[in-house]
Amino acid sequence: MTSITSSRSRWWRLLRAAAWVFAVLLVLVVARGCRAFRDRFPHYAVQINLPDTAARLDPRPLQAGFGRALINPPLREPVWLAGFRQNRAATAIHDDLWAVACVLGDGHHRVALVALDAIGFFHDDVIRVRQAVSESWNLDYVVVCSTHNHSTPDLMGLWGPNIVRTGVDPDYRDLVVKAAVDAVGQAVQSLQPARAALRQIPLTPDGLQADTRPPIVFDPDLRVMHFTSSDTGQTLGSLVNWANHPETPWSGNTEVTADFCGFLRDALEHGVTEEGRLLEPGLGGIHLYFNGAIGGLMTTSPKVEVRDPYLDTTFTEPSHDKSRALGRQLARHILRDLAGHTGEGVDHLPIGIHARTLELPLANKGYWLAGFLGLIDRGHARWGHIRSEAALLTLGDATLACIPGEIYPELVNGGIEQPEGADYPDAPPEEPPLRELMPGRIRFVMGLANDEIGYILPKGEWDVAPPHIYGRAKRPYGEINSVGPDTAPLLHEVFEELAGQAIHAEAARHASP
Repeated sequence: MTSITSSRSRWWRLLRAAAWVFAVLLVLVVARGCRAFRDRFPHYAVQINLPDTAARLDPRPLQAGFGRALINPPLREPVWLAGFRQNRAATAIHDDLWAVACVLGDGHHRVALVALDAIGFFHDDVIRVRQAVSESWNLDYVVVCSTHNHSTPDLMGLWGPNIVRTGVDPDYRDLVVKAAVDAVGQAVQSLQPARAALRQIPLTPDGLQADTRPPIVFDPDLRVMHFTSSDTGQTLGSLVNWANHPETPWSGNTEVTADFCGFLRDALEHGVTEEGRLLEPGLGGIHLYFNGAIGGLMTTSPKVEVRDPYLDTTFTEPSHDKSRALGRQLARHILRDLAGHTGEGVDHLPIGIHARTLELPLANKGYWLAGFLGLIDRGHARWGHIRSEAALLTLGDATLACIPGEIYPELVNGGIEQPEGADYPDAPPEEPPLRELMPGRIRFVMGLANDEIGYILPKGEWDVAPPHIYGRAKRPYGEINSVGPDTAPLLHEVFEELAGQAIHAEAARHASP
């Protein structure tokens, strides 16, 4: 009897100990979850509806200013390069990385645009930039975009030394925030009367990029906003918008580089030289590159042959030379197009700003785990929902759609399919396409603007469960790095609202006596 009682007592002690261990672990898990997913900026929200009505009724001279600040990482400690895979440490800096800014004002509203040589910048970090800009700069809105460069330091946390360690250096992230603010400050200080010329340059993707996921839909054209001084006619800078992944040196590269975006900017500013000879004059000024509809995904893969138009040499294997050839091709199109339209432009550019915060449901289990482990350091606005942002800017005859991720071109230009094997065959397509919603003559789509939420794909093309679309053996890549299947419908709804605000303001102007 004593033996049985003693045995039961031991079991009860073990059960109580196990219960205590479970309770402690549960508390630790809950505490970790609360800390990992806490809202870093409680009650932060953007709800802006500033039409360009005042600027059209009371026209004032356009003012434009540009600035830039270096964001090269110090290589004293390991710098983990973003994209492709973990444990890719930088070995050298091949060419400089920049935060480049443009500030535009119409005498009524003032907006700042920042382009970072970076893989992506979370919305929480964009808020930090906004909070650090000076109130004296009188900025109504600040947009921070990333080029999505795959040869830059990890600013998202997914590409550290291994799959359970973040690749983000907080000090470097602070450096980028400060550089973005410094670049905006320079742009404000350099504001001056300007003229703006809007250009859309048709291109074909051949010899530039490939679409790696059906349906094959591109967003191939170059869109440019070129600013010159009203007093001297000299170039102040430009905004360049194209759609392609900056990953030209590919996964074997371990040198920090701005990729084709940097070569493009250099050619626009300084021209093209070879062995001391000037092959194509530049414009001077400071130039920003904004990526577009790169989902799908649009990339200059190792299979794409790129010709350097100045060397008459074709590059296939990934290299910095191939990046330079791609940048030079784009620059050549821009330089020659602008040379053929000298003197064009307007000195009055009414600015309209329409923006709002949105909360997106987080369905990606991998993102949940990455957040819990501290790899992805961003808060939840409420449980299971991340805060992000969408915006539509009108700049005279131009419209800029600010997309918080990598949007698929079929959402922008049309061509959505609902292939057999998709997980949501009855999902209504997100129509009309985004560009049809947008007012204006030149319609810019700026991806990775004010956030990087990953791929944004039509719900009717979403494919996780087998059988897979287009006869694939496994699920496509885009879904692995997407917030969830409801992202595109929610964003489309928001952009319909924002575009409606802009169109309503335009209709009200025409209706007024």
